[in-house]
Parts: sequence; C-alpha cells; structure tokens
Amino acid sequence: MTRLGFALSMIAVVATATWAYHVNYRTKTTLGRVDRLRGQIAAEREAVEVLRVEWAYLNAPERLTRLVARHNDLLGLAPMGPQHFDEVAAIPFPPRNPGPDDAAPRIEPGALGVAPEALAPLVGRVPLPPPRPVGWRLE
Repeated sequence: MTRLGFALSMIAVVATATWAYHVNYRTKTTLGRVDRLRGQIAAEREAVEVLRVEWAYLNAPERLTRLVARHNDLLGLAPMGPQHFDEVAAIPFPPRNPGPDDAAPRIEPGALGVAPEALAPLVGRVPLPPPRPVGWRLE
C-alpha cells in the first residue's frame, strides 16, 4: 500500500508540475502578445495625433485666408456669412425631366408572393417619394 500511495503521489506531482509548466508558458506567451498589442496601440495613437495636427494645420483660418487670396481670381470665391444660409425648400430646383432610367420598375402580379386582391386596397394610397432634381442620380 505504501508503494502504491508513493506512486500515485509521484504521478500527481508530475501531473501538477506539467500543468504548471504549461500555464507558465501560456502566460508568458500571452504577456508578450499583450506587450506587442500595446506597442501597436501606442503607434496608432501617435499616428492619429499626427493626423489631427496635420488636419489642424490644413484647416487653420490664416492658411485658408492666404490660399483664398492667392487663388481668388481663379476660383471666384466670395465670403459667406450667416445671411447666406436658408432652408433647403427655398432652393429653386429645375423642373424634373424623367429619363428612361427613372421609370418605376414594373412588378408582375403575384411576383411578390402576395395575391393581387390583397394589394388592391393599397393602390393609390402608398406615398410616392418626392421628385429628385435632374442632376441627382442614385448610384
């Protein structure tokens, strides 16, 4: 009985040591991965900060004023103020000339999997979208 107990305790010690060995190396591997990810995060944060600084430089009012003054004859820009803004409804859009690609698709009866009689009460009651200006195309 003593030899059996000794053998079982040795097996338990070896199994525990093996388990601890694997846990130790998995932990070291995971910590190394965490360190690499932290380094990548720091690099990305630095890149984002550089982009923010560049964006602030590109949108600096003094720089934009100089660019407008330099290229005003070519661009024909005019200063804008709050009085230049209005509601979208006040914009005079040109009349709509429907083209062949603006035609509503034809749906055959029964193509929707619904009996045509079930759709009859809805005919004429479904609101249509507002017309688009001529220059607008949905891609």
